[in-house]
Amino acid sequence: MATIYDVAARCGVSASTVSYVLSGQGDRRRIAPATQARVRAAAEALGYTARRRRPGGAAGTPVIAVYWPRRDFEMCMPPLTQGLNNALSASPCAVNISIRPYDQGCLGALLEDQVPACDTMLFVAGQKDDLGWLESHPPAVPAVLLNRNLPGYSSVSVDHIQAARLATEHALRCGGTDVTMVMNTVDYYGLTSRSEHMAEILRAQGWTPEGRTLYCANRVDDGYDLGRELLRSGKLTRVILCAYDMVGLGILSALYEAGCEVGRDVQVLAVSTGPQRLFARSCPPMTVVDLRTREIMERCLTMAIDLAAGRQAEPRVLTVQPEIVFRQSAPQRALARQTVQEEGRPGPCRGGEEAPGDS
Repeated sequence: MATIYDVAARCGVSASTVSYVLSGQGDRRRIAPATQARVRAAAEALGYTARRRRPGGAAGTPVIAVYWPRRDFEMCMPPLTQGLNNALSASPCAVNISIRPYDQGCLGALLEDQVPACDTMLFVAGQKDDLGWLESHPPAVPAVLLNRNLPGYSSVSVDHIQAARLATEHALRCGGTDVTMVMNTVDYYGLTSRSEHMAEILRAQGWTPEGRTLYCANRVDDGYDLGRELLRSGKLTRVILCAYDMVGLGILSALYEAGCEVGRDVQVLAVSTGPQRLFARSCPPMTVVDLRTREIMERCLTMAIDLAAGRQAEPRVLTVQPEIVFRQSAPQRALARQTVQEEGRPGPCRGGEEAPGDS
């Protein structure tokens, strides 16, 4: 039996071109009429019959292809998988999930010659290059974007501007402009967007970025090293505002080891994609702006299932509002500012002790 790849080889075109032509999308994809005619003639000569997409999964179990980043995603995994499980548990029909790992920024290279053997595609955390490719190469089946937006695509995203505002306004309440902002070293779409908005809000209140803007990889160990360096250099400010929660956890650990009273001597807060139970049990519990990753994944997969089953026909765009969760590392009341007014600014560590390992 002939396959789509046999047709592609006979015509000298890619398998995706054959898929687009035989699914009726040749004109939409701007494939030349002569090429379309050649593809149809080759398919007929080889006896190839295009697989018809199931009408709402009526002839079989719908397949959802979930494109999942390979790296730098550890903190997101628990809430994402929980959201995935919740959506599957609530689904009125059986669903097959096909996990397809990809390297962020390289999605186009992966999909260039790939025929989507699925009913719906769900793209998790694509970067700028990935979004550019998807914008110019819409897939042959419905697609949903998680935390990203593109015309013609369904999506569920957090309000990145509101997340930046919640985090930054609380940092200003806690420490005025005596704030260190820790940004990411890699240009991740969501992280970079939120970081830029946080910096804008701080600058509007008179904060100067020189010496107060630091960069750190999105790993706990890197955050820990940065915290120790802040202690060694004596550049600890009243508030440390982290664009990512893993960095915040590392900084908390370094400060705790040095005897800092986090929440009083210095306050730490972060924007978070990770599991909230973890931050509720950190030492001390960390204040975060929760991006509600579990809920976003749950809604994304539910939307993908509805598209596959025919319960949704047109693209839908949903925006989820973030929420700030106050904990001991940066309590709701601006304790640091009260302490400064009443007692003068305290030193960063109890008794002026050095950070461990500095002797």
